[in-house]
Amino acid sequence: MISLLISFSTIFLLEIADKTMLLTLSLSTKIKKSELISGILFASFIIMLIPVLIGNWLSTLLPRATLVLASGLIFLIIGIFFLFDTPEQEKEKTFKLPGALIAFIVFTLAEMGDKTQLAAFSIAINLKNTLLVWLGASLGLFIPNLIVALIGSKISKINQKITKYVSSTIFITIGILIILEYFGIITW
Repeated sequence: MISLLISFSTIFLLEIADKTMLLTLSLSTKIKKSELISGILFASFIIMLIPVLIGNWLSTLLPRATLVLASGLIFLIIGIFFLFDTPEQEKEKTFKLPGALIAFIVFTLAEMGDKTQLAAFSIAINLKNTLLVWLGASLGLFIPNLIVALIGSKISKINQKITKYVSSTIFITIGILIILEYFGIITW
């Protein structure tokens, strides 16, 4: 159960005010809610399956110490990246495909190689319950976007600077703690 909670909360925090939430907000004005939600739900579970399986597989091949160091560096890089990441401007688009398919394709492309996938990979390396890590990471990606899809135009502008700095601090701290554990300076 701890694997589910850790993966859910980590990915959820990373997803708050991320570009895909802005994308979901934009799509919520163009696509029926039910189609948007089903597209994002399916995409979330597919997107998180890949890094979780790869992370779990690597954890059987490489020494734990190497994976712990890599995991710590990934969290540290995500935190630093968060500090300098700037939201992209949305261009107005017209779609001719079914809404759920549009949501799936656009959401999947926006998330490929994103920090949420790197975090899911890093979590899967450290936690052994692959199914719960995948479920938690998928829900952590889906739920923030579900909220945006449901309340779409009613969302007031989130102060992205505060969110960015808080998220960066959390991930840099986690990265430093994992690296300190690797060098034996602290133990959990």
